[in-house]
Amino acid sequence: MFFTMAKTAQINMKVEPALKAAAEKAAADDHRSFTSLVEKLLTDYCREHGYLKPGRRAPKDRSKP
Repeated sequence: MFFTMAKTAQINMKVEPALKAAAEKAAADDHRSFTSLVEKLLTDYCREHGYLKPGRRAPKDRSKP
């Protein structure tokens, strides 16, 4: 059985409207929410650069059936 930690940390940030619109479209095309896309991208980046342990589960990949 796999347990996950509760998501309690919040991130607030400002980006250019064009970047937000592009990210929202990318998220929709990947069948995920904007928040899920941002979390996946942060997780992937941190894992690839050694900031996050490899055992940490990434957000659910909803692009696969």
